[in-house]
Amino acid sequence: MASNAGDPSLREEMYDAPEVVHRKVRRLAKYVRNSKHMIAFTGAGVSTAAGVPDFRSGVNTSLKTGAGAWVLRDSTPEVRKANAAKRITTSTTKAVPTTTHMSLVKLHDGGQGPLKLLVSQNTDGLHRRSGMPPDALAELHGNSN
Repeated sequence: MASNAGDPSLREEMYDAPEVVHRKVRRLAKYVRNSKHMIAFTGAGVSTAAGVPDFRSGVNTSLKTGAGAWVLRDSTPEVRKANAAKRITTSTTKAVPTTTHMSLVKLHDGGQGPLKLLVSQNTDGLHRRSGMPPDALAELHGNSN
């Protein structure tokens, strides 16, 4: 486990141009359509839209959840205070599954879809609340709910 959030230069957010995102999405959709068996691996990024903060986002993140827990832990009191003033978060017990969570359920489709296994590093319980069957879900760090 990381003892800190690492080199600050590695936490800079990068964005693809819209046409690049469009090209990547079309390529991914083609792979999924042609797939008979796929596995998805998720992390904190699928839950930030639900208001659940992550661990590594930098202090200048565009996410409403603000800087990640490890980044805040290693920051100055002034940075933590400034971040808290603009941070919008939800507890994991009140968070609602996002479009991403629901899309993964649809890809599983009761075992009939191409998604056969969802591997998650998240402990927020949102994959289970979305309707993903426990036998199709591997929660690597358990479930805090």
